[in-house]
Amino acid sequence: MANRILKEGLRADDLQDLVSHVFEIDRYASKMGEDRDVAVLSFKVKDRSPAQDMMEFIEKGYSFVLDSDVSSGEDAKGNYHVFVEIPRNKSLPRFIGEIADGVQRLTGNRDWKFRYYKKHNAVPFSEERITETVPMTPEAYDTMMEGYRVEGIQKFFNNTYKDELIVEGNKITVVKPFGVKISFNMLQFADADQLEKDLTETVKMDSRSQAEVMWLTKLLGDMSINKYGDSFVLENGKRAMKISMEI
Repeated sequence: MANRILKEGLRADDLQDLVSHVFEIDRYASKMGEDRDVAVLSFKVKDRSPAQDMMEFIEKGYSFVLDSDVSSGEDAKGNYHVFVEIPRNKSLPRFIGEIADGVQRLTGNRDWKFRYYKKHNAVPFSEERITETVPMTPEAYDTMMEGYRVEGIQKFFNNTYKDELIVEGNKITVVKPFGVKISFNMLQFADADQLEKDLTETVKMDSRSQAEVMWLTKLLGDMSINKYGDSFVLENGKRAMKISMEI
């Protein structure tokens, strides 16, 4: 590893105190392929120049790295991000371990932690922990993402009085007391600000549309509902869902 560092023009501890000891996995989308096939690591670096040095070291030093890049600008805290894309397969823990070991020599970081996907808590890094936490096959990734998706949908309807919520692909069925069921198709589920930007229709304010909105509000509970064209937009906090249904 030391020869690799010298070859790339960097010496041990050249990036000391410049790279966060917490890195992220699968928080950002891959540029090289489908997320189910490619895992993306993200390291936070305090300035663009050391971020560029670190990116070049990783890209040239590891044959399994598909791509490495630096964010075009700073994040809200003034840091740059070094993105590293690697294949999602059974060797993933070893690949990440090799990168962590190499970057450790540049930074002096010996207490690596990682944060997976959108979780807030960082956990101590080890190859065993990666194996337990990160999906290592496309199929495992698909299963995990579907679990997160269903969990998010269930949370979105947390204020809806119901006996059961059934999610089958994009079809959602709310089962009310006494066996009453309301089914609809989910067209989009995103942050409210993003969904609002994507809307091409205007709010319908005619009496029939408003009656439909009132009916839905009574059934679905404490959330904001409006009709846009032939669809309805439900808002609960910072999340929004666009649905279609026959009324």
